[in-house]
Amino acid sequence: MSAPSFLKDLFAGDINESLLFPFPATLDARDPEEARTVHRLVDAVNGMVASGLIDPRRFDEQEGIDEGVIEAFAKAGLLALTIPKVYGGLGLSASAYARVFGAVASIDASLGVLIGVHCGLGSKAIVIAGNDAQKARYLPGLARGETLAAYALTEPETGSDAQHIVTRAVRSADGTGWVLNGRKHWIGNGQRAGVLATFAQTPVERNGDTVWRPTAFIIRPDMPGFRVDGTIRKLGIRASTQAELVFENLFVPDDHVLGDVGKGFRVAVNALNAGRLSLASGCTSACKKLLGEFTRYAEARTQFGGPLASFEITQRKMATMASETYAADAMVGALAAALDSDRVDAALEAACAKVFASELVWRSSDELVQLAGGRGFVKPWPYERYLRDARINRIFEGANEILRLFVGLNGIQGPAEELKEIAGALRNPVQNWVLVSSFAAGRVASAFGKRDRFQHALHASLAPLATYVEKHVAELAKATTGAITAHRKEILQRQLVVERLADMAIELYARCTTIARTQKLIEERGAEACAREIALTELFCLQSGRRFRTARMELEGDAGEQIDDLRRDIAQRIRDEAGYASSDALMDVNVPPLPGWSLVRDQQQAAVSRFSQ
Repeated sequence: MSAPSFLKDLFAGDINESLLFPFPATLDARDPEEARTVHRLVDAVNGMVASGLIDPRRFDEQEGIDEGVIEAFAKAGLLALTIPKVYGGLGLSASAYARVFGAVASIDASLGVLIGVHCGLGSKAIVIAGNDAQKARYLPGLARGETLAAYALTEPETGSDAQHIVTRAVRSADGTGWVLNGRKHWIGNGQRAGVLATFAQTPVERNGDTVWRPTAFIIRPDMPGFRVDGTIRKLGIRASTQAELVFENLFVPDDHVLGDVGKGFRVAVNALNAGRLSLASGCTSACKKLLGEFTRYAEARTQFGGPLASFEITQRKMATMASETYAADAMVGALAAALDSDRVDAALEAACAKVFASELVWRSSDELVQLAGGRGFVKPWPYERYLRDARINRIFEGANEILRLFVGLNGIQGPAEELKEIAGALRNPVQNWVLVSSFAAGRVASAFGKRDRFQHALHASLAPLATYVEKHVAELAKATTGAITAHRKEILQRQLVVERLADMAIELYARCTTIARTQKLIEERGAEACAREIALTELFCLQSGRRFRTARMELEGDAGEQIDDLRRDIAQRIRDEAGYASSDALMDVNVPPLPGWSLVRDQQQAAVSRFSQ
């Protein structure tokens, strides 16, 4: 039986509140000893800032992190966060790791990348999938910071699509290992890591046929055939270093296979789920800092006879940022507890939290730049750096567009299978009466509110918001069923439909976690002490509901189809014309084609051809 998933249940119209209520207690209450470790680590990082050792502005200008910072991180234990205690690490829970990562990333995004790649991906892959010998060999040195870990998944042709990587590994002639050939790019810590988790397609037998499936490997830069093909310069997170790696007949012995041959996709997904939690935590912590900077600037800057903070438009922005940050924080708390419990399938929830928080930190940094005006656009003020550093989060750990499809397509699987089964049963209703009647009873129960209602006793201030969620859960289920029925197998190609379903689910998950968190605080402190949190919850739920309705309206009737048909038609014209080819409104001139466009197009077509093979 598969592990429960709150998100998957939502698509079926079920609010599985046992997965959210009661909202998890803080780490200080759950594990005081681990909480003390977290406080010590955060204090150590803050001390490095106070001493000047950590200077984000200097790191950005020099496009590198000082070696002394990495040494100080190792000494403080900041490179041992996810490594089990038996191997010299701190063995932090998902909640504790997310909190430390958030503190580091909110100070400097590049430092967050260094920690995230080393602790949350490279080392984590060995912790998740390594055998006892592999863990004993590599984890102690990584915990001490003797070298850094890296995670080499992304490729030029396939991005971070672990299932369809093109790097290949075949058995060596002597039968003692594997020979890897391929390229990896944008690999954090790749130019200096001593231990890397990487992935390659390997031949495996399936039903008498040979097919190619991803396998995870541990590699080192001292293995013959490993080469660093330079580093890249970037828009943001300039102090972190991303390298291009080349595997040219790279020999990897059998004892360096990470997990089972052909099972590398599972290793990649499990590591990425943890990485998406930490990324969401880092974005959320950064939003808290950005709101503080926004408020200070708005109070200090006077225009038209008063501080910017006195203007209603500024106040709208402040309130929106605060309410959405509160919701993101609730999502991180719920997700961390879910990953700690190891009893639920939180892959979709991790994707939702990552999408929500990464887009929020982008909007928040953009609003800060806008508030600061000219100062927001230039150095030495830090606001432009905040914006540059925030942009990568919508790409890291899976681009948000791909994650929306991941959420939507996985979410509809349950309802799709149910409808398929029922459709077959209805062809012979007498013989399949039990199945048909149970399905009908489930639909009746749902209609009478027995599956899509909160059973937890909610405070009066939250009850109307919960009713609003219940209504929208039913609408998501109806929209899901409608989309499956209308498009059937074609749903896989109807990305705009799937995207809307995912957006609806993300909004509902955010609202449910926010309501659960506020309810928990009310139970602990009383309603009067939670006036701020109640107001934040109400504002967020109302604004979230508006976004939900927009997505829902585009799925109803012919309006959404008409819009999508126009989008596809216009996009095809743009592709045919290689850009904007409409006439100019000011003069009768033509827009010249982009230089080198034909070469770029040929390279893309060649990459697609290699991928299809």
